Amino acid sequence: MFALNLDCSSAADQLEADVLNITNVPTGFDFQVLTPLEMVTNQFSGVSFACAIALIPSNPRFVAKPGQRVIMPTGNDNRLSIALDETVYSFCLWGRCTQPMVLKVLERSGKVLQIHSDRTFRWSDSSKTALLPLQILKLENMSNIAMVELSADAPFTVEGLSV
Repeated sequence: MFALNLDCSSAADQLEADVLNITNVPTGFDFQVLTPLEMVTNQFSGVSFACAIALIPSNPRFVAKPGQRVIMPTGNDNRLSIALDETVYSFCLWGRCTQPMVLKVLERSGKVLQIHSDRTFRWSDSSKTALLPLQILKLENMSNIAMVELSADAPFTVEGLSV
């Protein structure tokens, strides 16, 4: 399992192509089919969301393309859950936040398999309009992933999810 932080702002164009390839991000579920302000629950086959809402962010720091739909947690605790209909062995989600996102992975019984976060992640750009770096949290070669809980110490968006 690993976490990868990608700066997808204009500065990312300066990276050499063989160092980091943004095209390696999976396509995942199409959040563009969601209506803004729609509660996201079981719209996608194989997964169920709790405490999630679809939005088009008004803050330019959280959106790569104008009109792009993302998922954000509802409430003030900056937390959402994703339950999987069948256990899986790999899982990937990506989003944006000013703080490290924390991924808790659980078995069907509720036993925590792993908690992961890139605590070294820091976004030092103080610009109020600079696009936040894309945080990719990817799990591979694990067993019995049945639920994922995502949280952060600040608001965050989820741009994509692939199982």
